[in-house]
Amino acid sequence: MHEPVKRSDTFGRIEEAGVEHIPDADRTSRPANLFAVFFGGNLALSVIVFGWIPVTLGLSFGAAVASSAVGLTLGLIVTAPLALLGPRTGTNNTVSSSAHFGIRGRLIGSVLTLLFAVAYAAIAVWTSGDALVAAAHRLVGTPDGDLAYAIGYGVIALEIVVVALFGHATVVALQKVVLPVVGVLLLLGVVAYADGFDPSTGGEYALGGFWSTWTLAVAISIGGPLSYAPTLGDYTRRISHDRYSDRAVLGWTTAGLFLGLFATSVFGAFTATALPLDAVSYVAGLVDAAPGWYVLPLLVVALAGGLGQGVLNLYASGLDLEALFPRLRRVHTTLITSAVAVLVLYLGVFAWNAVDAITAMTLVLNGLAGPWVAVLLLGFLGRDAPYDPQDLQAFAQGRRGRYWFVGGWNLRAVAAFAAGSAFGLLSVATSLYVGPLADLAGGIDVSVVGSMVVAGAAYLLLGTVMSAPAEQPHPAREEVAP
Repeated sequence: MHEPVKRSDTFGRIEEAGVEHIPDADRTSRPANLFAVFFGGNLALSVIVFGWIPVTLGLSFGAAVASSAVGLTLGLIVTAPLALLGPRTGTNNTVSSSAHFGIRGRLIGSVLTLLFAVAYAAIAVWTSGDALVAAAHRLVGTPDGDLAYAIGYGVIALEIVVVALFGHATVVALQKVVLPVVGVLLLLGVVAYADGFDPSTGGEYALGGFWSTWTLAVAISIGGPLSYAPTLGDYTRRISHDRYSDRAVLGWTTAGLFLGLFATSVFGAFTATALPLDAVSYVAGLVDAAPGWYVLPLLVVALAGGLGQGVLNLYASGLDLEALFPRLRRVHTTLITSAVAVLVLYLGVFAWNAVDAITAMTLVLNGLAGPWVAVLLLGFLGRDAPYDPQDLQAFAQGRRGRYWFVGGWNLRAVAAFAAGSAFGLLSVATSLYVGPLADLAGGIDVSVVGSMVVAGAAYLLLGTVMSAPAEQPHPAREEVAP
């Protein structure tokens, strides 16, 4: 069992708190910090690459930007409200999900968080490492073979792990530096690549037609907000529900996520038109196409932006592995998940095609995350009673509590999640995997939106045919081994 939460949350000091409940009086963060975290944390090549992918699928600059705008808007509509969980519960979103999925059902969210965090941390290390090696080769002539890339990835991973270990206050302070520095350098990048910009650039549509390809790009873009759904509470749990309004938390979260994800998508699509359509590595092509004066600024973007994005993911992964193994400390779990992320990185870079791997990973994860978000959102919006912060922590205290439901699972929520996930996985189509329902809408990708609709409909329908799951009253707090 964990010791009581340490009160300090200070820059440069290792955060002691994990997923334990943080009392309202000890929450020293402000809603405006959410803007810096989610805007600055997205100014990274690992996020920019998602603006490049639609162009590689054959879309023009305008169509690529439109797909990003639509996808981000749809994703934020269902994701942003979950930022309000943290201030209400004083813990992260996956632990908060116990109130809707059950004490054991919360493990669904924890596993999703780990999958997203490890995958996106690996992409952050990959893109920044590529930029480091390519820029060093161009500037001073260092080697650029596989060994050089392996070393470059190790350097980037090390800096990300160190910052992630320090925790919340250090991560927030870092993003406040990343936002203005990288933001200005990306604006300079518009000037640097302006001569090669061609808004009509596009190729053969990846799925054979415009609309099927465009909706695939929309589905990929939805993944940006969805990937944050389990981790918004990592930062909002530090905000007082008594001192700050829901409107402030929701507004700063939405603004930070949309502007950060959209700005990087536009930059990715813009620069993609200046690169060869058959470029295997976006980052290497970006370095090669940069004018000499922009190579060093691009290297700063890679290092600072990759650090900002990487620490968000590794910090989240450490918290959620701790939720799976509450006897471990956050520092220990962060080191474990960091090692896994580096392993995934090396497999992804040296074993698979980058575009195919990223696209397939995003769509499959979306098909799992979408139903979880839909069920959690409906449960949150339909809840009248306040959350019990003590019983949300029952899993770490060897007892059941009011969110035990049936064997630790809320069967209504879990069944709805399973139905939505099944639809998402059966209807997805990538170059690595095609589900049997992929042609359900004539080639248009409905895996992400469809999975959320199925999960939401199943949750509402089951609510009419199943009795409401019973939350146990407070006397159930006697210690009972789950």
